Amino acid sequence: MGRRTAVSDPKILSVFYGYPAALVARWCGVSSATATLWKQNKRKPSRQALRLFALHRDEVVLSEPWRGWKVRGAAIVDPDGNATTQAQLRAYWLIMQYAAELARRDPADYEHFQSLLRQA
Repeated sequence: MGRRTAVSDPKILSVFYGYPAALVARWCGVSSATATLWKQNKRKPSRQALRLFALHRDEVVLSEPWRGWKVRGAAIVDPDGNATTQAQLRAYWLIMQYAAELARRDPADYEHFQSLLRQA
């Protein structure tokens, strides 16, 4: 029969494995030292911290580049107060294709369309 070797120090993976401590700290609102202890399984994170981490990990939270944007009900609202629904966002690509096709019919319209795209 085979011989079994005892593992003296088994590695226990953390939910934070693969994420830098600085990122975990920023996402969870804790110090880098605390995040490092969590990653090393030397300190247990709170349920709220785990939930907050999961929301960021699963990309359910709007990050820093989206500052000023809000999710209100079933719409996303830009800093100017313009609300866009999920259906409108899903139709975005079709609308862009339609606008491009209309713009191709006239060189002046096409140039104006291109100019608008460059400003975006």
